[in-house]
Amino acid sequence: MNPPLEWQQTLYGTVAELPAFFERLEAWADDNGVPMPLASSFGLMLDELLTNVAMHGYEGQGGLVEVSLRFDAPARLQAVLRDHGRAFDPTTLAAPDVGASLDDRDMGGLGVHFVQRLADRFEYRRDGEVNEVTVSRCLPAAGAAQAH
Repeated sequence: MNPPLEWQQTLYGTVAELPAFFERLEAWADDNGVPMPLASSFGLMLDELLTNVAMHGYEGQGGLVEVSLRFDAPARLQAVLRDHGRAFDPTTLAAPDVGASLDDRDMGGLGVHFVQRLADRFEYRRDGEVNEVTVSRCLPAAGAAQAH
């Protein structure tokens, strides 16, 4: 069994910085054999979480965000995001009423709901002045995927 592969990046935490971050992430995933379905779904989750940090945690003003990734081959990816933005526990958001019409639905929360549904693990903790979100996703084993 190979040791896990790790990758760390520090972002300034603005939405404008995200495209370059995702280019670096895609290159790292390609170079290290992260399966495309895992890399793609994980990228969607990180996009939502990092956008929320930039827009809500730092209120569009920017601030440092540390992103640590760990790939356990062949099919598990985990990220830990740390920021000094406004305290907010996304795991406590009530699930949106996805059956309601757009006119009747409350604004917000749909992206976090998406992350909660896609992730195998989604945790939050506040450590002093630091928000820490951990998210992970595993691809199902080939036999398990065919059994569904």
